Amino acid sequence: MNTEILVSIIIPVYQAQDTLRECVLSCVTQKGIEGDAFEVILVDDGSKDESAKIADELAEEYGQDKIKVKHIKNRGVSGARNIGLEMATGKYVSFVDADDTISEGCIANMLKHADEDTVLTDGSADIDSPYVLSGYQYIEDFTLESNTHVWGKLFLRKRLSEEHIIFKEGLTIGEDLLFLLDVALSEGKKKGVKVVPAGRDDYRYSDNENGAMKASFKASFLDQLTCWEEAEAKLKEVYEFISVYSFVKVAVSQILTALLVIGKVAVVPDDEKDNDLAREAVKAAGDRIRHALKTRGAFAALSFGHKIKVIVFKISPKLYVKMYARYKDR
Repeated sequence: MNTEILVSIIIPVYQAQDTLRECVLSCVTQKGIEGDAFEVILVDDGSKDESAKIADELAEEYGQDKIKVKHIKNRGVSGARNIGLEMATGKYVSFVDADDTISEGCIANMLKHADEDTVLTDGSADIDSPYVLSGYQYIEDFTLESNTHVWGKLFLRKRLSEEHIIFKEGLTIGEDLLFLLDVALSEGKKKGVKVVPAGRDDYRYSDNENGAMKASFKASFLDQLTCWEEAEAKLKEVYEFISVYSFVKVAVSQILTALLVIGKVAVVPDDEKDNDLAREAVKAAGDRIRHALKTRGAFAALSFGHKIKVIVFKISPKLYVKMYARYKDR
């Protein structure tokens, strides 16, 4: 007798030979849910290490009904996740990164709260009791409060398919935020989002020192600016349902992101710096800061330290870059 697949766990895989096996083992040993009621989908995104081999070995070991493997040419994490969505057969989908692990009760903890009317079940929040939100409320209370990751969540696959919600490809940073916004916006005023208390160590996030947010500056780092620009555009389409302060939050995020980009540029050694790219990055970041400051209340919402940074940058971008580099070089 075939059991309905309740959850498809999608894992994009790239250069993860050291962590992949532990990650997958944490997924296939879930408790509180029947073993044949979930599937693990590994999308090897053109790995050049042993990741592809390990993925195939795991599928052979646990069975290809339990672990599905797809090898593709490198499309980035968004492309790999989108392939996973195409392959998924579960009622719900959940995303896990290949260098992370989940607790044995992670999926069951979220699944017990999910139902036909729940488009998103968020089990990553630090709260005491579950409650239900509209899509718009979720954006204001969680997405714009730094809950911009897709891990630790269940998504109703039918809704993703009906609304054609996928990850934006071509971004190296920020794809999670845009995906979450699309999901929440599809729900709108309807109360189809459940936020539930996270279990102890339900999602064990790996603090990857080579992660995108910690990497030294490169052109793709400008994706952060693009991400928040697109987020603002999405929210403006439904501005009548979103509080004014939410746009202040977006503006503040744009300013902080722009300052981060400028800081990344500043600390690149002169003999390694691409001057044209550096100028482009500083200009793009400056344009985003000036745009964000047009939002009433944005400057006032900044911390004192960030206000000083913005003032110095507005006076002289070159001076700010030099001062930042000198400070970091101490």
